[in-house]
Amino acid sequence: MVAAVAQRVESSASPAVGGGAPAILPPALVLRQRAVVDLVGQDALEPSTASFRRVLTAEVDRLFDRGVLPRVRTVWPDVDAAGFLAKWRGGFELYCSLALSSIVCSARRPIAISIASRVFRALGVDEEGIAFVGLRVVPLVFRVLERAACQRAALVSAWILVLDEALDEGLNAVPLARRPQVLAETMRGALPDDATPELRAVHVLGAAIRASVRDAADQAHLARVVDDVEAWACGEVKNLLGEPDPHGVSHRTIGITASMDLLGWAVSNYAGGVEHQFLYRVAELGQMVDDWLDLDKDHAQGRVTPATAGVWNPETMAASYAAAEALLHQLADEVGEPQGAYRRLLVRTFRGQVQHMVRCLVANP
Repeated sequence: MVAAVAQRVESSASPAVGGGAPAILPPALVLRQRAVVDLVGQDALEPSTASFRRVLTAEVDRLFDRGVLPRVRTVWPDVDAAGFLAKWRGGFELYCSLALSSIVCSARRPIAISIASRVFRALGVDEEGIAFVGLRVVPLVFRVLERAACQRAALVSAWILVLDEALDEGLNAVPLARRPQVLAETMRGALPDDATPELRAVHVLGAAIRASVRDAADQAHLARVVDDVEAWACGEVKNLLGEPDPHGVSHRTIGITASMDLLGWAVSNYAGGVEHQFLYRVAELGQMVDDWLDLDKDHAQGRVTPATAGVWNPETMAASYAAAEALLHQLADEVGEPQGAYRRLLVRTFRGQVQHMVRCLVANP
């Protein structure tokens, strides 16, 4: 499939001028959209998987609509009319779903989930049965037993995406050299007098996140991650200045690791090494898809990205997707989930969430 996608995309690329190497110009947007949809598939979800996904999506939507959007509307009243909202919600659904999944799938998951999993295995319960129980038990876990953790995960998921939007659109009037400092100071609570709506959103979400800090160690961990986000902003500035990236990915790596370290902090009671690697891979895939779909815009603005440079393409996206799924199986191994109904449900739910992310990005390039 990957070879076929690549061939179809390459067939639309511009020929070389003067006989040199082919120019890396964007193939038609519709071809790029079709390519990413083909890569992740368009599986018709089985009833059990669809049911489980509905539970997860309902919880994520509830957290966004009740805990995130009302806060941001207080400082960005017209956020609903902004082109950012649809993309924000789509990204939030992926990141928050990953965070909630870390709570129920990690080796440190709540004891109620571990007990239920053992009972399912002992009784040989199939996916439909697990989903049936999940419809009733998972909302209880998220809303009661792990309420504070889920609320924090939602705030951080939203914060990551607002930070990215602030870097793209909310700091244009700030000199390049000062952008990382202004963003970091806003995250820490100091709002500039002339703050844009994006920065005001960073500020209001940051205040709620700081209020969720549990103890001194948790505070120190958050401070380190905010420093990493400042480094992410520095990477964005370096890219705008045309400074080469030794990794060859236009300083994207620091953004991926910093944002997922931030998400990992939100669920640090649950997320360990493999969970973090899984988060990095899914975030990398999302960034690859986003850059691939933004080729026209980035070319027009003279912005260098791994996609405009030809480093990220259908083959690398496919490899990232496969690596993320392999890490999901590793997570299942860590918690002692054998090949069976529970694992199949996890994998199919993950595929469904990635497919949903891609559809959101395709619909809002």
